[in-house]
Amino acid sequence: MTPTERRQALGHKAMNLYQVQMYQLEQSSELVTFEPDEIPTDYNYQTKIYVKNENLLYRLHQFGFQVKVGCMNFADPLIPGGNFMLGVNAQEEAICRNSFLYPELKKYRHTYYQQNKLYPNDFFYSPALIYANQVKVIRDEREDRIVMGRLVDFVTIAAPNVTAMKAAKIKLNTSRIYTDLENKILRTLRMFKNNAVTHLVLGAFGCGVFGNDPKMVAHAFKQVLARLEFQGAFAEIYFDILENPVAEQAFRTTIL
Repeated sequence: MTPTERRQALGHKAMNLYQVQMYQLEQSSELVTFEPDEIPTDYNYQTKIYVKNENLLYRLHQFGFQVKVGCMNFADPLIPGGNFMLGVNAQEEAICRNSFLYPELKKYRHTYYQQNKLYPNDFFYSPALIYANQVKVIRDEREDRIVMGRLVDFVTIAAPNVTAMKAAKIKLNTSRIYTDLENKILRTLRMFKNNAVTHLVLGAFGCGVFGNDPKMVAHAFKQVLARLEFQGAFAEIYFDILENPVAEQAFRTTIL
């Protein structure tokens, strides 16, 4: 079995297991098309921030079960879950083949994904996000066995696709790109905060095939996290950046 075939099989097994367990699950989701409200902080944490070269599936299983965990999913804006059922291996695909997130994303085929196909917005896509509550993550980074399910809240949101802009010969507007990144990061962090998430797994948003500048993305995260509304809101924030040394270094230099 090739690595691609193995990933395909893992995706199918995850969906088969979901069919067995679906009526016992409490997960739910919503499409958030508006900018979430800024609300007061209920906590006063001394926030610890880490930048790690690690698989997010490893990190998700390191938290105690008593804490509420949130993870940012870098969306394929056109296909729910990306091409995880074809064995593609990127951040979203790794999440979807090892969790029950995909069934939540499928609910928004017409209201989110089809809208992005019809109105790609110069490849900035919609600023909307999908917030999925208490999704079961069934495997760790080894992806070789079913583990005790870790419940995670996921924000699924699409970065601007700079690679597609270049291919379409659209002149890059760096100011607009930065503003879009910052706005989507703000929406993401507000949704996590407003849902009482205290431990976050983030990453180099859009710095893979979408071709965003890691320094710009890291700066956007830094600026949003510096806002007064997020002071003390989160206990721990992990930027898990797997096998991308350029992005990892950019985040270390900018964030830490």
